[in-house]
Amino acid sequence: MNVPVSITQFAKQAKSLPLNKIIKSQDFKIKHLSEDALISEADETITPSNFGTELDYLTRFVMLADDYAFDLANIELKRYLDHGLITPVEFMRVINKEEKLSHLTENISEVDDIPDKVFRLALDICAWEVAFRTNRYIKPTVYPDRVTIKHMKVMMKRIEDFFDQFGWPTRDAFIASTKNGYLSGDGDYLLKKTLVDLKASNVTKMQSYWVRQLLLYYTLGFYNNYNKEKIDCMMIYNARTDMVFYIDVADIDQSVFRFINDTAEKQSVINEKLIKRMMGID
Repeated sequence: MNVPVSITQFAKQAKSLPLNKIIKSQDFKIKHLSEDALISEADETITPSNFGTELDYLTRFVMLADDYAFDLANIELKRYLDHGLITPVEFMRVINKEEKLSHLTENISEVDDIPDKVFRLALDICAWEVAFRTNRYIKPTVYPDRVTIKHMKVMMKRIEDFFDQFGWPTRDAFIASTKNGYLSGDGDYLLKKTLVDLKASNVTKMQSYWVRQLLLYYTLGFYNNYNKEKIDCMMIYNARTDMVFYIDVADIDQSVFRFINDTAEKQSVINEKLIKRMMGID
């Protein structure tokens, strides 16, 4: 049974949050930070999903010096260990990779100076973060080659320029959640009064799924007072196209947030009942 417990999963359910009851992708303003900026994913050796995950986590770990960047990966790694799905030796092998990654990046000041080995180690660690979100660990068999690494470095430098222009994060991996916690997620970055979701997609238009995802992060993270920061703007930054899609919170009718919050809370109650039933809990 597929229970949409994450914001990412729930945002894909278009029927639950139809655009005619929220806002449309056309409502977002667009800013091109550079022209003809699309970096093709055709020649890259890892999947677009793994590319995006690794880009996000290297940004947090290297650029923002976030010591907690791999917390979700470690939670899933420990769960596998506790359930006997991996051995203590396999557990320590990943922990050692994290320590090696820290050592390789501790004195990095420029993106171009990041050794190729970092990108291979990061993929191994990020596989556990993906497992946390999908409940399925898939061991990497293909790693970033020189072209893929070059693309990732270009995008990391674009992210750096984006932060220089719009403000550096005050927080990353902020939590958004319903009251009972059975529908939640962690958003990417908070700038000063701006919520930012990072993408590495080859599409050049705002996607309906992104709209729902962004609104859910705001509604379950700030409208419902889960976090106390004041958010004035919601933004998608697509590093692959170097494009920004943004909308001011004040331009969205409050009824939209009420609808999203009520819908999410109802789904969360359903999730709780389904999960407890599967676990044999009354």
